[in-house]
This record gives sequence, C-alpha cells and structure tokens, in this order.
Amino acid sequence: MLKQDMYILEFPFLLCISIGFLLHSLVVGQIPLGSKVSVVDNNFWVSSNGDFALGFFNTSDQPNQYSVGIRFNSDSIPVSKREVVWVVGADVTVANKSYFQLNQYGELVLFDSFKGQNVWTSQTSMLSVVSADLRDDGNLILLNRKKDVVWQSFNTPSDTLLPGQTLSVLQILRAASSNSMSSYFSLYVNASGQLQLRWESHVTYWTSGSPISSNITASLTSSGALQVRDQRLKPVWSAFGEDHGDVVQYRFLRLDVDGNLRLYSWVEASQAWKSVWQAVENQCNVFATCGEGGICVLTAAGSSDCICPFKVTTDSNSKCVVPYREDCKSISNMVRHNHTNLYGLYPKGYSVIQPSLHQCESLCLNDPDCTVATFANNGTAQCWLEKTRYVTGYSDPSLSSVSFVKTCSDPRAVNPNLMVTSPAQSSPIRSYEFCIPCLIGVASGTLVVFILIQLGVVFCIYRRTSSRKKAALAYTHNSRGLIVLSFSEIKDLTENFKHQMGPEMFKGCREFVSHGNLKCENVLLDENFEAKVTEFGLWRVNAEASGCGFSAERDVMEFGNMVLRLISGCRDVRDLCEWAYKEWMEGRAENVVDKAIDGGINLQDLERALRIAFWCLQNNERMRPSMGEVVKVLEGTLTVDPPPPPFSCQRPLEIEEVVDVEICFQGIFVSKSKAL
Repeated sequence: MLKQDMYILEFPFLLCISIGFLLHSLVVGQIPLGSKVSVVDNNFWVSSNGDFALGFFNTSDQPNQYSVGIRFNSDSIPVSKREVVWVVGADVTVANKSYFQLNQYGELVLFDSFKGQNVWTSQTSMLSVVSADLRDDGNLILLNRKKDVVWQSFNTPSDTLLPGQTLSVLQILRAASSNSMSSYFSLYVNASGQLQLRWESHVTYWTSGSPISSNITASLTSSGALQVRDQRLKPVWSAFGEDHGDVVQYRFLRLDVDGNLRLYSWVEASQAWKSVWQAVENQCNVFATCGEGGICVLTAAGSSDCICPFKVTTDSNSKCVVPYREDCKSISNMVRHNHTNLYGLYPKGYSVIQPSLHQCESLCLNDPDCTVATFANNGTAQCWLEKTRYVTGYSDPSLSSVSFVKTCSDPRAVNPNLMVTSPAQSSPIRSYEFCIPCLIGVASGTLVVFILIQLGVVFCIYRRTSSRKKAALAYTHNSRGLIVLSFSEIKDLTENFKHQMGPEMFKGCREFVSHGNLKCENVLLDENFEAKVTEFGLWRVNAEASGCGFSAERDVMEFGNMVLRLISGCRDVRDLCEWAYKEWMEGRAENVVDKAIDGGINLQDLERALRIAFWCLQNNERMRPSMGEVVKVLEGTLTVDPPPPPFSCQRPLEIEEVVDVEICFQGIFVSKSKAL
C-alpha cells in the first residue's frame, strides 16, 4: 500500500520534471565561462552522448518553485520516466525568473530572482576555472587551465549514486523531502568501513556487513553491484542486484523517500525502472517508515501498510495520536497490543530492566507522563517507556514484544466527587420570563466595561508610541550614517536606567540591536549563577565602517562558536569546528566534550547542542537558524536535521601572516605556529 502510494505520487512529480526539460535549446560538449540555463529560456546543458541533461524543473506541490539538477535524457527513456539523479543544493528552490550560470569568475551560481541574490555557489572562484563539462557518466565537472578537475557534482551527491560515483566518509545521501519525516533518512559510511542507514544520526536501522577497515569508499558498478572497497580498491563487502551481470544500459542507486536504499535498472522491454535490490527487505523494519501516521504492518501481498489501531478520530489525514492526555481526570487503562513494537519520535523514550510483563505495564500506568510501554525479552528483559502522544512502530506475528497503550476511561463515567441528584429529588422544571430591566442593566454595564477597556488600550498604545516618537525624532546621524543618541535620549529609552543588566549595561533591546561581539568573555554569571550578556559591541561599530556586517546572522554564528568552546573547553581554536564535526559525524561526539567535566554527559542533550552549533556556523548566512529556533532546539521542543559542512568559524588570514594555532584534542592544548 505504501509503495503503491509512492508510485502514484511520483508520476505527476516526474511529469512536471519532464515538462521542465522540454527541448528548446541546448549546449553540448564543454561549457565556456558565461554559459547560463534559465527557467524563462527553458534551455539546458547536455552530455556529449545525450544520456544526461542539466536544467530546471518544478515540483507538483509547489508550482512556482524550481530546482536545477541533472536527469536522464536518453531518447530510449520516455520523457515522463527520466529520473533526476542530482539536485543543486539538495533542496534549494528558486522563483520562475531565476538562472544557473558558470560566471566569469569560474564559479557555478544559482541566482534566485525573487530574493535577488545567489542562493548557492560552487565556491570555486579562486581555482582558475576556465570551463565546465557534463560528462557521459552524468558527472558535472569544472576544469582549470591545465584541464584538471577542480570540482565535480559526484563529490556532492543528493539522494542518488550513479555507476562510477563513490561515497566516502563524511559524504551523505539524504532522502528527498516528500514529507516532514523524509529528510531525516540518510546513508553514511562510518569510520569502520560500513554503510549505515540512519534516521537522524542516533537511530541506525541497517548496516552492511563487512570487516572493519579504514579509508574505504562505496560505489555502484556498471554490472549492478553495490561494493565497499578498501584503499587498494579491493571489495570488502558487496550486494548484487537480481540482474547482476546482465546487459543493462542505465542503473542508479537511490535512497528513497520511505527510507529504503534501492538499486534500479532500466528495463527496455517494459519501458520502466525496476528495483532489483533493496537494503531492508521488510519495509516495516525501516525506522519511522510510517512517520506519525501509525504503525507499519505487512499485508497479505507482502507490501507494507500504515494503520492506527488506537486512533480516536475518523479523519484519514490526521496523525496517529495516543488517546491519553496528561490532564486525564478519570481512571487510566492500558490496552494491550501483542506482537507489536511501539516507539516515540520526540521526545526520545528510555528503557529500564524489568523482570516481568506485568511490572512493565504497571510502571507506565503509575507514571502520569508515560503514554506507551513496550516489553520484550530477547535474553534480557527490557521495558521501553515513551512520554509522547506521537508514536510509531511495527507489528508482525513473528515479534515476541508486547506493547501497552494508555487510554483515559470513558469521559461519561461517573465522577465520585460529583453529587448527582435523582429525578425524584430534583425540583420541577418551570419556564422563566424575560426581565426587561435586568437585560437593560446587564447590557449597560457590559457597554461601560467595554468602553473602559478600549480607553485603557488606546492610552497604553498612545504612551508607548509617543515615547518612541519622542526618541526617534531626536535621533541624529553622523557622517558614517550611524545613529547618535544624546544622554537624555538614552535616559528616556532605558526608563531612567531602571533595569541594570550588567556593569554599565541597562535594559532598553525592544528594538533589535546586533551584539556584534558575542564571546565567552562577555557572558557573566549573577549571584544566582544565571547567565547575563554584557559588553554589546557598539564600540566596534564606532571604530569600523558602518557596513561591516553586524547583523543577527553574525550574532548567530558567534553564538555557535561560543557553544563549541563551552562544550570542548577549547579557547581560540581555529581547527575546532572541523575537528568537532568530524568526531560527531563518525559517532564519537563524546570526544568533543571537555574532559574536565565530571559526572557524565547526556548524549541526547549533547547531540542537540552540537547540531545547533554546527547550523549556527554555516558559511551561508541564510542557512543559519534564528535565535528563537536555537532556543527551541536546546529546550527539546524543536527537531533539527543533521547539518552539512562547511563552517564560517575560521577568519580569513592574510598572505604570509604568522598565527599561533591552538589545537584541542580531547581537552589537551598543543600550541604551534605556521605561516600562511
């Protein structure tokens, strides 16, 4: 059922892609500087053999939003089935007058006409690029004057691998985002030389079997095999499609939106793509395959379906929600589901060792926050408890686990604290007559109260507006265009220095003010050990040009840098970002933590802190979150995707500048000097 629905959804999507690639004009062979494809011109670049083309396409659910990417272009494949194999920026979309260009500086840029700016670049302006080329294998490359490849799309995959393309450590395949859960699925190569399918970064639901090895890569062969190879290119693990060795002209490996990794082959006889291998045979074993839509079950035909056995509404589009509320006033019950494994998505649950099924059930029943309990005994009896109403999971007759779902009793049940009068004791029902004077009195009183409230609101608005106008009209500007405030104006804005926040720092903040100098040294602790930010960087605005880039995005970047310094205990470390990201990507996030911290760490909190820090440090300012989103992530009320590199934590250095670099490795400082 789930697989059939996916094909139904994919057909209009592919049709829209094909329409976006209709032949108007094209470029074949090497692509010179200045070449451009645009939505308006509906043109594209084509490989010399005609098998691949790069151009714009739009999705059916966003008719006026376009992406640019590479797709199959062979005449032997019908237009509606020419699959996209690479997308610029993965999920970046632009407006209908946008363009993709190899500019005169040797850089690929995606320009969004709506925002009026570049939303993606290849960052190759310093690599002496003289041309581009879309090769016959589907790889878009940039060449320098010596004809060396200095950049290639094969090194920045989206959700697909083509034959000859490799996936190495720190590279990721990420499923396309058809819904809120799809973008959480990803394929990694871990440090042990294994392929892993993960949901977010902490749930691994499939791992390729292979000996532990380093410096490995994964690749798809033209004969239809997925291989993991060592540094000598010797296969250490392989998976073969059912048509392995057959003459097949087109193949690709894709991480689909349902979280499963599949190998596809083009079948000329049926004029269709066929899945010849998939990593997870039972789709229900893919973590969160049903998202928040229920639990996964296998149908009689062998396909997967999502059902909600405890749904309390008949709306087919609603989420599958546990019918238990924390404010439940009546008696709570536990409903048993045999051969079922249930788990929560957010927040993540916890497990305890319980010797019996009954004790596991009682533990959840007596916990007012618990919604679901799952008991399993596979050598060790364990009880998983969840504290969220949004649960998912899977059910199969072969499973030995048993789940319990907490419910509230019928809301019409008798409340023992409520005194009920029998019909015989109740007073006879009598009709009431309208009391005209009473109605007039009530109406008059209501009108008076309403008028008084309105006058109060108007008065408050007038005071606030007049105060701001008084201060705003008095503002003057210096020669640099900066606002200059007099002492009386500052006194007015701070309400006569009423609220002191720190040394020589008073609350004014409601207008936005960029801090401009956020660092650990500017965070103080009060007598209750609560953090206070001080030393706003206004002196830097005075000392430097007004256009130096003090903004909310810069504050966010400096906050991310500060979070990494607090976690690691490293100060002024230029290589900290890359080192911390590498440790996190390879599953060693605890290595980033300062070794001086006693009492252990909460891995879930550490994961949230590192993720949001890496997002704050994104090179592209538009990819950085707002501080409101940062707060929600740190509180655990908002989820966040795994962040990509690169980072903006390193200050550009002048040529021949000599700097001292402190490198922190597992809490130990080593100082060295190097000339750049």
